[in-house]
Amino acid sequence: MSKDLMTHGKSTWIAYIDENSTVSEKENPWNHISREEGQFHPIPDAGGVTLFRKIFTVTALKNARIDATSLGVFDLYCNGQRVGRVDEQGNTVFDEMKPGWTDYRNRALFYSYDLTAYLHEGENVLLAVVAPGWYNGRIGHWTYGEDTHVAFMAGLYINSEQGEQSIYTDETWEGAFGGVVRASDIWDGEIYDANQPDYVSLSCGKGGMEWSTVTTEEHDIAVTPHIGPTVMVRPEMTRTPASVVIYHGAVDNGSDYGKINVVRTSQGEDHFTLTKGETAIIDLGQNMVGWPVFVVKGKQDTWLQIRFGEVLNDSGLKSRRNDNPQGSVHTINYRSAKSKGYYVLRGDTNGEAYRPQFTFYGFRYCEITATDDVTITNFKALVLGSVIRETGRMTTSHKDVNQLISNILWGQRGNYLSVPTDCPQRDERLGWTGDTQAFCGTATYNADVGPFFHKWLQDARDCQHENGMYPDIVPYYKRFGWGAVAWADAGIIVPYTVWKMYGDMDILHEHYDSMERYMDWLSTTNHAGPHPTYGDWLAFEPTDKKYICVAYYALDAMYMVAMSKALGKFDRADHYQKVYEDVCQSFRDNYCDEHGDIKAEYTTQTGYLLALRVGLLLPERRDVALSALKQKIIDNGYRLSTGFVGSCIINEVLAEFGENNLAYSLLLQTKVPSWLHSVRLGATTIWERWGAYTQEDGFTHPGTSSLNHYAYGAVQEWMYRHMAGIETTEDAPGFAHPILQPKPDTRTLDEIPQGQERITMCKTEFDSPVGLITSAWDTANGFVYECTVPVASTLYLPILTDGETYTVNGEVKYFSESQATPCGKAVVIELQAGKYTFVQK
Repeated sequence: MSKDLMTHGKSTWIAYIDENSTVSEKENPWNHISREEGQFHPIPDAGGVTLFRKIFTVTALKNARIDATSLGVFDLYCNGQRVGRVDEQGNTVFDEMKPGWTDYRNRALFYSYDLTAYLHEGENVLLAVVAPGWYNGRIGHWTYGEDTHVAFMAGLYINSEQGEQSIYTDETWEGAFGGVVRASDIWDGEIYDANQPDYVSLSCGKGGMEWSTVTTEEHDIAVTPHIGPTVMVRPEMTRTPASVVIYHGAVDNGSDYGKINVVRTSQGEDHFTLTKGETAIIDLGQNMVGWPVFVVKGKQDTWLQIRFGEVLNDSGLKSRRNDNPQGSVHTINYRSAKSKGYYVLRGDTNGEAYRPQFTFYGFRYCEITATDDVTITNFKALVLGSVIRETGRMTTSHKDVNQLISNILWGQRGNYLSVPTDCPQRDERLGWTGDTQAFCGTATYNADVGPFFHKWLQDARDCQHENGMYPDIVPYYKRFGWGAVAWADAGIIVPYTVWKMYGDMDILHEHYDSMERYMDWLSTTNHAGPHPTYGDWLAFEPTDKKYICVAYYALDAMYMVAMSKALGKFDRADHYQKVYEDVCQSFRDNYCDEHGDIKAEYTTQTGYLLALRVGLLLPERRDVALSALKQKIIDNGYRLSTGFVGSCIINEVLAEFGENNLAYSLLLQTKVPSWLHSVRLGATTIWERWGAYTQEDGFTHPGTSSLNHYAYGAVQEWMYRHMAGIETTEDAPGFAHPILQPKPDTRTLDEIPQGQERITMCKTEFDSPVGLITSAWDTANGFVYECTVPVASTLYLPILTDGETYTVNGEVKYFSESQATPCGKAVVIELQAGKYTFVQK
């Protein structure tokens, strides 16, 4: 049974198009639904999503497999069961949102399932349910067109005692619109009518639906096996209500909208009753991505409306950009995304369970209103995302920093869903390359994202411009372009990071030719680099965009030198070394004065950071730049002024140039702009804007204020590499010879900004490619450092005391002559695999 959709050449795409059944644009249900509270009726019935059915006979079955894909997202049912796969523990698990998002102009991925246990002797029914998904829902209209329709392709391979039987998608299949999901959209949500035939019944040949013939069509795209992690529910992260607030209407509080009229509240309960006119707001305590699930009892044809939000209205004042009464769900920042669910009850006296299926929501708060009395029980929220093994764990003595670490991880969980998105809630959810490259270093510590990025870089190659540019968004999105500085460069930065962190040579072999095409395009720019499109996005202090372009061109060349050497392409390494040197010289010619210092008009925080990070300055002028950068930060009240470009490197650059204590002062700042500002206001994920909300002004930029936008979470790479000190190198990628370079907070009282306190403990675990690495330090009483290394490693042990001795696992040692190291004054110790405790008193 070696056949598959990529090789057999017999299966074809099938579609179901019935002009008498489809809903016109005027009657499209989403056009009758507003983002705000809105009304339940009249919402036209869209007729259901697309269904495909095949009835076939099996005798003397041995085994069977199905390969399937779609343009849209699909699910399979067979003989009354949803089709899944068996995991290592023997449990049946289900892949969601199949086949994921690719550049459908060029590729669709197929999934393979063992169908043996689902089939029986005699007549069998296979049902494929296909919803718009990323292909022809609103999110896909920009790229694939509003006149597209979903399509399905499958190959079923059955081994029996009589031999092999192959069933392909062709004209013998049947199609219809129908089922319980009446309409579905990635941005807008889902309408579910429990009175309609469910998919389990339909896959048993029941349901009373009329089926018609399908049409076949050609799509000139590659159909290849699925790669990377699948999108699944992550049950270990399931959320239950932190609180439930029931309100009825609003009361006057002197504002434009008033405040909600609270009827009753509960803490930590998963059940509640709503009478007609009442609304429940469920706080999950965590901004997350996924679905609400619950059991509901009520009269038949009662409608539930489910709305989602990341935050609540704070006052009811329009001047603070509130959109409804104080205490209600705030949704302006979802923009045009309706982000709603509708459920129509069938009136089951035993209750009826509901969960969405072909969309996903980004939210902390879930609001439910009903057209009649209902009781809801067993409410919880399921976390949905690409299932990636998490590898990094970190805690410190500072509770706000610990919350920041949690916020970063939850942002990664929510935004790594098939592709690395910018945000998961509003009318965007796109694979922005700038966000991706900024955060990928942190991501590689937090989780094993190598397979995830293999898939995404395949997407990048699929939509690479014929002249070599990478798009601003992967998969490609027509509203935006190609070649933007710090965005398109993800095509170089991501594979470099994955290679260095995991020792992954396959990613270099797969992607090297594509990277060379990009570098060839850069070579046509006369050292100017990529397009100056977005620059240091959302920075408080703008940096000249063309300046940033040259810096990134040099960075790309620098990384190409390392990756070419790793592949044994030494001639290409020499070539890119020459490119790097030429770009650096061009930078000095255009952006430096006669002394070799950066010209005044480019001396922003980001301007200094890029010059230092990429080595653009003459060595003898770096101290001048570092001193100026340090003074700018201090003069700015120990605050950032950087955007997406500068913020992802600022603490690392400071640490690499001996100013790690200043990085601690930035980390612990709480005023805007800072990482802890949002933490102090109760954020549970990273915000798109530093000051998306302030106590003084309320919601400051509701049109571009995603509250789950991970780019600024890039600071955790510095935490791993410098605070904890767990590092790998280009010479020994994949932690083949780990470097431990812990840098505790050693700020003196004179160095600590007002209101801050020193971090006195950091404990970190990292499941590296070579095994578990731990690094933990404590400065509360002297200096204690504990570590575990699985292979031979080098430790730069910082010397924090005035004594001449320290102990290693209880044995007294003398400090050898300290060296100039990444930790400043330190002793270099070569470690063999094992556990160690170092004590200085």
